[in-house]
Parts: sequence; structure tokens; C-alpha cells
Amino acid sequence: MKGRLKFLKLLNEFRALDYELKYVKEVLQDAHLEFEVYYRQWCEDNGINLEVLNKQNKARVDAVFKKSSTTEIEQLVEQKTEKAQKDFKSLYKAIARKLHPDALKSDDPRKFEYSEAFKKATDAKSKGRWGQLFDVVDKYDIYLGEYDEPIECLRQDIKRVEAEIKREKSSFSWSLHEAETEAQKSQVVKNFLRQLFGWRGR
Repeated sequence: MKGRLKFLKLLNEFRALDYELKYVKEVLQDAHLEFEVYYRQWCEDNGINLEVLNKQNKARVDAVFKKSSTTEIEQLVEQKTEKAQKDFKSLYKAIARKLHPDALKSDDPRKFEYSEAFKKATDAKSKGRWGQLFDVVDKYDIYLGEYDEPIECLRQDIKRVEAEIKREKSSFSWSLHEAETEAQKSQVVKNFLRQLFGWRGR
């Protein structure tokens, strides 16, 4: 019982973080464009020639964009994925027995729902996204067995999602989205120019 309660607590924590990550990514879809438009207009208004800056700092710009975005947490998760895939092989079979669309009649009203849930579980298992896999397991009351390994995998997945949220929120697009005044927005652009081009203006 204690193991299950711990598992459910972590699963709910994962769900909340996963929802936050989806929200942040949705906001950034528009924010990236807004940043691009704003910063180009700011440069034009302040007499900054971006074409010249790009040519003068090509090597620096290339280095910034080639920098790996993989975090240490993500590397840890990837290392654990192969072992966990073997450990959860029987669990995945149980998911397939219950949710595989071929197990239902063509006119079964649950067919589409089960098909989508099975696809989610398959994708989660292949990518090591254990929080999403356990979300399906919990929702459809599939027997999990021992909780030690799932709990550890959930902890790692929570760290991964936290790291991804932190990375997304560290973007200049997010900073501009959060800025409330023109002075704050201008500072975001200045910080961006300094990081990307080594710009030394005020």
C-alpha cells in the first residue's frame, strides 16, 4: 500500500509538470514569432544592422546554434531506458492485451479510445517516457506489480520534465513574453544580442 501511494503521488506530480510543459510549449509557438518580429524592429529602430552583425560574427553564431541541447538529466534517462524497457516488457504485454484495438470488435465504441491509449503507451515505452506510460497504466487499471522500479523511473522522468521546462523558460522568447514594460523588453533584446553576437552596446 505504501509503495502504491508513493507511486500515485509521483504520478500526479508528473502529470502536473507534463501539463505545465505542454502549456509552455504552446505559448512559445507564438512567442518565438513575436520575439523575432520585436527584436528585428528594435534593431531597426536603434540603428543596428543585423546583416552586418551576422557576417562579422558568423563563427560565433554557428557555435551557438550547434550547441547541444541535451541535458545531463536527459542523458541519465536515456541510460536507464534500455534497462527499463526490459523490466517493463511484461507490463507492456498486459497493456497490449487490454488496449490493442485488434482485441476489440470493429463496432466497439471503445475502439478509438483504446487505439489512442495503446499508441501513447507504445510511443512512451520506445522513448522511455515512463510517466506517460504509467498514466495509461493507472487510467486503465492495469496491474503494475512491484512499485520500486516504476517509482525510480517516475523520479527520473520528473527530473527530465523539470529540466525541459527550465530550458524552455530560459529562452529569450519566453523572457519577452513575460516582460511587462518596454524597458524590460528592450533589455531582453540587448541580452540576446550580447549572447549571440557579443554586442557591446548599451
